[in-house]
Amino acid sequence: MAAMDATGDSYIYNQGWEQEHARLAGLAAQFDQITVRHLAATGVGAGWQCLEIGGGGGSIARWLAAAVEATGRVVVTDIDIRFLEELSGLNVEVVRHDVTSDPIEPEAFDLVHARAVLEHLPARHEVVARLVKALRPNGVLVVEDVVFGGADAQVWERVVHPPQHGSAMTRVAQAMASGLRAVGADPEFGLALPEALTAAGLRQVDAELTYRLVHGGSEESAFNDLSLREVGPRLIAAGLLAPDDAKRAAAFVRDPASRWLSVGMVTAWGRRNA
Repeated sequence: MAAMDATGDSYIYNQGWEQEHARLAGLAAQFDQITVRHLAATGVGAGWQCLEIGGGGGSIARWLAAAVEATGRVVVTDIDIRFLEELSGLNVEVVRHDVTSDPIEPEAFDLVHARAVLEHLPARHEVVARLVKALRPNGVLVVEDVVFGGADAQVWERVVHPPQHGSAMTRVAQAMASGLRAVGADPEFGLALPEALTAAGLRQVDAELTYRLVHGGSEESAFNDLSLREVGPRLIAAGLLAPDDAKRAAAFVRDPASRWLSVGMVTAWGRRNA
């Protein structure tokens, strides 16, 4: 079996890939409405100071910038800021930043948010502690990470339509999860978030697990399609995914008659002591 190699540390995706922006847009299409609902529930508004870690395609940073208005500030970071640079200006500061090692302004933010970031980091629990230190007293941390490829697989398979594709889609999900684990990521880290936030000293910790129904050939399905297209060949080379399953899944996610559940996304939040 060939080794499953990462494209950089434990991030399995190639940030330089020409389709990466479209892949991130598919993730945003699946989960932005969930993220925005939770961020709005924090009370974020005019004058707030916000930190968006791993801004990706920039959709959430853009929403935050509108929410905090001209009197507020949004600092949005990523290792690769190609897709964020257009946001720079007015109340948005774009920063190329490694959250595991680069300095974070202490006690500076009313809200800190990260989505689908910590799951890729070997030192993920240490990063939670770093993010808590960035909060002002009574500030709120909102962290979102995935859950897939584990015990949820049997339930997930029951929603696949047409049902004859369920087993192949489950094997693809399990192969993706195995690939993440092989490079040091954790495809079930979402389940650890409530305990991680509690251990970091936050109060009023709460969480919600969301699955979205995705239809083939949609804007949302682009995340599944492009993720498989980008990582699939390496999964096959590593012996984690059968070529026939990859081929069947690729056709399935592009078919408008198909539907399935997204990966689970755990949103967890808590406040720093006043």
